[in-house]
Amino acid sequence: MPDLASIFEENAAAAAAEVWRCACTPIAVRLAVEQIVELERGIVLCETEFLPPQIMDGLRGLACVLPKPTDQQLIKADVGVTEAFAGVASSGSVCISLGRPLVGASSLLMPVHIVLLQMERIVARPRDLFDPECLNGTASWRNLVFITGPSATADMGLLVYGAHGPRNLHILLLE
Repeated sequence: MPDLASIFEENAAAAAAEVWRCACTPIAVRLAVEQIVELERGIVLCETEFLPPQIMDGLRGLACVLPKPTDQQLIKADVGVTEAFAGVASSGSVCISLGRPLVGASSLLMPVHIVLLQMERIVARPRDLFDPECLNGTASWRNLVFITGPSATADMGLLVYGAHGPRNLHILLLE
């Protein structure tokens, strides 16, 4: 029987997300993000709630990071980096908690969205998140958005990515 992380990885890839496995260390995360954003400009980092702050702090020295982005910089930013509240194995979805500053803009508006997901925060099905025993029962009082792959639409004919949000979704699965 495959583990939840493997099921998550398979389903996320089937939904056109790119999944990268890496160690949950500042250096490993930084190296992975550097590979993803090599040609991008304007990177917005969101505060962490579930990850150790050192993980995101390790990204602050990257070129093009906008430390305190203005509205104009947010409009032009290419990359948003957020953490996931959870992952859902059955759909390959990441569940983002919208409570922290810049999380909504970073996860829903920028062309590239990078999500940091801890393996131990993967659940089998969406309904598991609302079990009081799951993740300390904190899902029930959060504003959550489920993201499955990059933004896409086929309402005008061919499938087009990035029509209403990020055209690239990269998930760093932190081991």
